[in-house]
Amino acid sequence: MRIMMRAVLAVTLMTGTVAGATPSQQQPAQQPAARAARPLFAIVYRAGPAWKPGVPMKDQGLRDHFYYVKALHERGGIVYAGAMGPDGGLIILHAADQAAAEAVMADDPAVKAGIFTGEARRYTPRFIGTGAATAANP
Repeated sequence: MRIMMRAVLAVTLMTGTVAGATPSQQQPAQQPAARAARPLFAIVYRAGPAWKPGVPMKDQGLRDHFYYVKALHERGGIVYAGAMGPDGGLIILHAADQAAAEAVMADDPAVKAGIFTGEARRYTPRFIGTGAATAANP
């Protein structure tokens, strides 16, 4: 229960909404400028102790990780997320502070299972392109 509360708190801090709240109970959706003003963090995932060497990422048991990241994305906290090489990943997300970013990482099912280890660090973009990146097909 404590872990779930921590995850809800982290998402609430990231998105400004309460999971499960009705639209009238939630704060109004943040405008792009307000979202951009919140700090960005990068979570870098690497193969953890439960990673199976020689097994493709799609067969590593990352289903719960996928749905966890998908839920964060649907709440608007994630800017970008995806695989980074054959055994890692990267998430760029908005979070209130370092502790909130670390809570998101710590609550990730793949980190809990030891499939990934992770590191959350403040990310400050210096150059921003004019075109938006598009999702690649797996």
